[in-house]
Amino acid sequence: MAEPPSGTVTLLFSDIEGSTRLLQRTGDAYADLLAEHHRLLREACEQHHGFVVDGEGDALFVAFASAAEAAFAAAEAQQALARHPWPDENEILVRIGLHTGEPRSIDGRYIGLDVHQAARVMAAGHGGQVLLSESTRTLLDKRFEVRDLGEHRLKDLSGSQHLYQLHVEGLPAEFPPLKTLDNRPTNLPVQPNAFIGRVDDLEELQALLSRDDVRLVTLTGTGGAGKTRLALQVAALVVEQFANGVFFVSLASIRDWELVVPTMAQTLGLREHSGESVVETLTEYLRDKQMLLVLDNFEQVVAAAPVLAGLLGSAPGLNALATSRTPLHLSGERTYAVRPLALGESVRLFGERAHAAVAEFAVTDENQEAVAEICMRLEGLPLAIELAAPRVRALPPPALRRRLDERLKLLTGGAQDLDERQRTLRGTIEWSYELLLNEEKTLFQRLGVLVGGCRPEAAEALCDPNGELGINVLDGLESLVEKSLLRQKADSDGEPRFWMLETIREYACELLDTAGELQEARRAHAGYFAGVAERLDFESRTGDHSSLLARIDDENANLRAAIDHARETRDGELLLRLATALWGFWATRGFVGEGRKALEDALELGGRGTARALLGLCTLRTLSGSSHDLLADAQDALSACEELGDDFSLAQAWNLLGRVQGGVLGAMAPAERAWRQALSYAERGGYAAEKAESIGWLLLSTIFGPLPAVEGIARSKEFQELSGDDPTIEAWCCVERSVLEAMRGEFDLARELLADGTRSLADLGLNVWAANAAQEAFLIESLAGTPQAAVTVLRSSYATLDRMGERAFSSTIAGFLAQGLCAEGRYEEAARFSRASEEAAAPDDIFSQMLWRTSRARIRAQQGDLERAEALAREAVQLGERTDLLNTQADALSDLAEVLALAGRREEALVALEEAARLYERKGNLPALERARSVAEELAVASSSS
Repeated sequence: MAEPPSGTVTLLFSDIEGSTRLLQRTGDAYADLLAEHHRLLREACEQHHGFVVDGEGDALFVAFASAAEAAFAAAEAQQALARHPWPDENEILVRIGLHTGEPRSIDGRYIGLDVHQAARVMAAGHGGQVLLSESTRTLLDKRFEVRDLGEHRLKDLSGSQHLYQLHVEGLPAEFPPLKTLDNRPTNLPVQPNAFIGRVDDLEELQALLSRDDVRLVTLTGTGGAGKTRLALQVAALVVEQFANGVFFVSLASIRDWELVVPTMAQTLGLREHSGESVVETLTEYLRDKQMLLVLDNFEQVVAAAPVLAGLLGSAPGLNALATSRTPLHLSGERTYAVRPLALGESVRLFGERAHAAVAEFAVTDENQEAVAEICMRLEGLPLAIELAAPRVRALPPPALRRRLDERLKLLTGGAQDLDERQRTLRGTIEWSYELLLNEEKTLFQRLGVLVGGCRPEAAEALCDPNGELGINVLDGLESLVEKSLLRQKADSDGEPRFWMLETIREYACELLDTAGELQEARRAHAGYFAGVAERLDFESRTGDHSSLLARIDDENANLRAAIDHARETRDGELLLRLATALWGFWATRGFVGEGRKALEDALELGGRGTARALLGLCTLRTLSGSSHDLLADAQDALSACEELGDDFSLAQAWNLLGRVQGGVLGAMAPAERAWRQALSYAERGGYAAEKAESIGWLLLSTIFGPLPAVEGIARSKEFQELSGDDPTIEAWCCVERSVLEAMRGEFDLARELLADGTRSLADLGLNVWAANAAQEAFLIESLAGTPQAAVTVLRSSYATLDRMGERAFSSTIAGFLAQGLCAEGRYEEAARFSRASEEAAAPDDIFSQMLWRTSRARIRAQQGDLERAEALAREAVQLGERTDLLNTQADALSDLAEVLALAGRREEALVALEEAARLYERKGNLPALERARSVAEELAVASSSS
């Protein structure tokens, strides 16, 4: 084809898989192999009217007017390569990608996002494979057989891309998983546009991150130099190197260095462990991981650098890629200065971003000189170029150049202690600011006080409280987005959020400070978001609880800023308002330490707290593992809530008291009375989340408490009938009833109920409880006499809870897993999980304290350490005597009997078994009762015959 096709074009990209290794292996012969490879590919493409755009190195870029012709060419090329007699078994394997779009052609070359997408489709494949994008697949008819490979995230492309594999007759159809971002765990944000240039930087950084002696790489440079974007691109390229994933940790909104570790833990889905600092939790989690953390905007929290050093020291598989305006000054740190873009790269970036703003724009012979001079004046700084390029909407490049020349002359002579490029960036931002209307300038300044952005209603309340701004706030927001000073994304509920790059926000705050309005703006901001917190807290009582918690997540950066302001100004009343409204969110999301400190500070500054503040503090203390005077504090909080007379607070207070009595101290009878009280208040007020919590605890009590199993089943059926189709309550009924049915010997029904309930919990997004249902699985299989059958689900549960940082449940799961492994005879691994159970168990958590002791006793007994085994078993029995946990007491006695029998003390073992049987009978636990009696009979026979 003499001319490149236009309009709808199918683009073919190819390259050789493992070309570097092939070159190293073949040496001088590589050139002949490469040339033969190019000949075969070109012949296949030209036979089907392909236009060869580029063929440098081992790559080929061909354009086709027809998608079908492109597919035929790709298939025939692969067949030709497969048939060719390559010398010395140096077979060349080529991956091919096809994508159809409408790229623009300039001087025989194509530009635009479609070109990048075609290249990325190819890069996802393997040698011998042909991949198709959705747009190409839809243009192929029945002559072509394709396999649907599903949705995949590709580097640099927004959203997921649907990929297909073209079947090539006579060639293999099975390949490894695609090389996409989906096949390694990662939270790397999807980028809205293509990455431009920096080829050398990418290669050098990939090489650094591949070295065993380099653990920390810090990208340094001024704000706006492109550090973050470069870090994200490098991270995307090395995802395959880190088995446990690559994770992006944004520190942009963090000012307090002590929040760095909680932010890292939150990003990784960890929660605080009872009796353990967040640093300890994070350190333990990372210890055996092979992972890369991308830590963005570290310069404002550089005091946290020693903590990062500690994490790297304790986790040999951990690597960190930081962005910072200054080095972190840590041992072993490799700093990498992010240089300005080269002129050619700058022009490409300007052209791409200008074209995104104005579809008709292109860098041409007529405007290339002006564009190049603009890029030189902006010193190749990506942020400066991205701010300038959209101005082509109003100013062609020559006019833009003249305007920029005037700005730069005006803005020389900034602060002498600033980096020169930083002064240029300030000039660029100020130039963009000066292009605004006066009303837009005022709006821009006032938006600077918002951390993490805002919704339109917040902008209206804080930027135009009296309606005197002179423009409609929403129109102003849209104008600032269009002028690249503001960005837009969707909140959790789909509503728009407008936000600034941090460098730009700092500039807006400087303007606000210069105008003498910053402190008043911060005061108004804190007051407004205290109101937002209170409103969302109130709505969560009767509304969609999970959705409203997500809304608080959206505003968390603003809420933290409001708390910071209240602390700085020692405004105890404001801090108490914020902390009182947010403690439920902190408790649910796992910000336990942060929330507890905020409440304690509020009470210290504001004096006597409200009933809800006391309730919140006691709740957070419970979650953080602080057990000193916990029961008395829970009772005091209840008394305060009774004086308040608020049904919602009373429901929470009674649930808390029951949790302390039953869940911690093992006293189920008084706990049940508390949960019944909570249920009555929740039902009266229509508080669905508190009602479900009360019922969940009452159902859990039927398994462990003194209520006979038959009556527990009746309770479960009663709650299910009265649930009003509440899916959470129905799920709880299935899960807890499953164990009760197993106590009656109905094992098939029990397994069916548990499967249904667990699936419902997962569907509801109650991931912690879904994982913890492995506890019920173990209880069922233990009653069925096959505890080892639950080992697999227990392992999965423990891994899930460990990732979440859920301390109390993981203690129980670890203890059960130790028992299951012991039943399999895997004593060494069982001992490891028994230790994990002990380490996770809170001091006053009676059930967990008993569980790790009984599992350890069984292991020690099997290993021959009968003296220590008996001591542990007796400790567990004594702990159980303080509770009304019938099954747990009986299990401890059975375990003691097993140890005593191994020691040859059959009479004492019989006494323990008889007491266990009595308790099993009271509970109505028929399989356990039958097993205890059977073992007792065997012991009695052995005693009489000896």
